[in-house]
Amino acid sequence: MNKSSFLFSLLAVVLLAGCRRTEPIVILYENDVHCAVEGYARLAGQRDAELQCTPYVSVVSSGDFAQGNTVGSLTEGEAVVRIMNTVGYDYLTVGNHEFDYTVPQMEHLAGMLTGKVLCCNFSRIAGEQQEEDLFPAYAVKKYGNTKVGFVGVATPSTFRSSTPTYFIDDAGNLLYNFHQTDTYERVQAAVDAARKEGAEIVIVLSHLGDDPEVADSRGLIAATHGIDIVLDGHAHHLLNERLANDRGDSIILASTATKFAYIGRLTIDKDNRLQNELLPASECRRINQAVWDTVQTVQHELDALVNAPVGTAAFALIDKDKDNNRLVRSRETNLGDMMADVSRYMSGAQIGVCNGGGLRAGIYNPTVTFGDIVSIWPFNNTLRTVQCTGQQLLDALEVGVALLPNENGDFLHVSGLRYTVDARIPSSVIWDENHLFAGVGDTRRIVKTEVFVPAEGEEGKLPYEQKGTWHPVNPKATYTIGGQSYIIACSGASGTFAKMQLMPVTGEPLNDVQAVCRYIQAMGGNINEAYRTSQKRITQVP
Repeated sequence: MNKSSFLFSLLAVVLLAGCRRTEPIVILYENDVHCAVEGYARLAGQRDAELQCTPYVSVVSSGDFAQGNTVGSLTEGEAVVRIMNTVGYDYLTVGNHEFDYTVPQMEHLAGMLTGKVLCCNFSRIAGEQQEEDLFPAYAVKKYGNTKVGFVGVATPSTFRSSTPTYFIDDAGNLLYNFHQTDTYERVQAAVDAARKEGAEIVIVLSHLGDDPEVADSRGLIAATHGIDIVLDGHAHHLLNERLANDRGDSIILASTATKFAYIGRLTIDKDNRLQNELLPASECRRINQAVWDTVQTVQHELDALVNAPVGTAAFALIDKDKDNNRLVRSRETNLGDMMADVSRYMSGAQIGVCNGGGLRAGIYNPTVTFGDIVSIWPFNNTLRTVQCTGQQLLDALEVGVALLPNENGDFLHVSGLRYTVDARIPSSVIWDENHLFAGVGDTRRIVKTEVFVPAEGEEGKLPYEQKGTWHPVNPKATYTIGGQSYIIACSGASGTFAKMQLMPVTGEPLNDVQAVCRYIQAMGGNINEAYRTSQKRITQVP
């Protein structure tokens, strides 16, 4: 080698060495914030602290930010996005609850976000055998001389856990596809593409959780390779563990629980070694003032509406027990009784229903505010009515108890109806490929069902005031059922009401929150003593 060639080679080595990243990359992450917006100021404060030590800091989310309380529901997620934009996210994926306000609104929120939304398994069906991905599957970001790939994936269970009719047309044809049969393959393809673009580290922003019936985070790791860490959401778990991928490599699975209980901190050192931590958010004491000011502005804008009193309660209407264990998805509560009564009374139907998965809070203060009611039913539903046979009614109830003693969002609280369930009997409910109701087999867990028939002249009275008699449900008779549009008109509650006859709306559709407020007004502004305890409408044996 001549002298000039040697000097050129030496200069190239020096230049390459000078470009080598020496500071760490820090990825701050969260999942399932569910409108706990005060935490965003701590997240941004932690980001500010990290930037004092390294220029390579990103903030990412694994979804479910747009729904959870009045900040989300009253603005259909837009107020939350305003706050998130003040934080300054780099990448996000969508959770199932981003779809709660319709697909067009989800797309609108995604367009509002300054961060880039990634999702490899959600597409619009544009025509026969043609699909259009709504979001990029991945992105590659350069930190100094290191490229990091980010891949987004949503849970296919969104199809049933959000509002199924958002994803199908009037004839039942799919308009959108969550690729539940090839989710892992689509993630692998995105990972491979990111690696091909030079990504040395690949991070998956996952909203899969632990639903193995469609796709879950552990199954994703076991079925793929090329991923370094899965930042997971959906199940609200606190996770920081290692699992083997399909080649036996050790992969990190992490999740920050929910509502900013923790902030995730992933560090990638100069040698691309990963260290993952879960920081208790309460210990992240630095507050970003700009984000905090935005939070305060948003909350002030909503305060007048949220804090408006609608009535009083001399007792709690509970959704959980004293140890904070959720009850409404597996057993009767006084809250469920009242909300089912609202559905029945305000719709004028013979029977009222309310699914446990739709009850998101209880009433625990003497003054009941508009915000309290929105927190119970935060999904902007209307009240609708269906006509059905007694057999269809019995099937819907059977779906609700299929998972007992475990939780089930389809568990039905009832009004004008009472039933007895024996969970020792195996459930024979049949599901289709989308985990929607397909039928009931030979065994039934509900062993007795009766419908209330008001005495003459009692029909217009409040449910707890009515006198009448109880009669066995006749499988061949016709009944009317009132409830929220999610289960009555939109194939929610696993689609058990989808084949019933939807009754036309007469007059202006009644919002479910408005219905509760009017029901409290009908009680004279005070929640009646009849609701102090549950009314023994659902008997569980043994």
